[in-house]
Amino acid sequence: MNPISAFQRTGRTLHARRRLLGLTLGTLAAESGLSPALLSALERGEYDPRSLHLAAVQALTRILDLGPSTLHPD
Repeated sequence: MNPISAFQRTGRTLHARRRLLGLTLGTLAAESGLSPALLSALERGEYDPRSLHLAAVQALTRILDLGPSTLHPD
């Protein structure tokens, strides 16, 4: 069994937090200015969150009430 990657852990955290807050991908996309496809790729661990623009990181962490380090996995 393969260990889960840091990107996958980050994605699971984002997904769980979004669901806990009752937000759809569409709503999060509209509020953050990011596309639903990008957010979905982030949640699946298929996109490196460290390559997000600072404004995107700030928007996501504000909306999801997470620390910025959440989007910078080890």
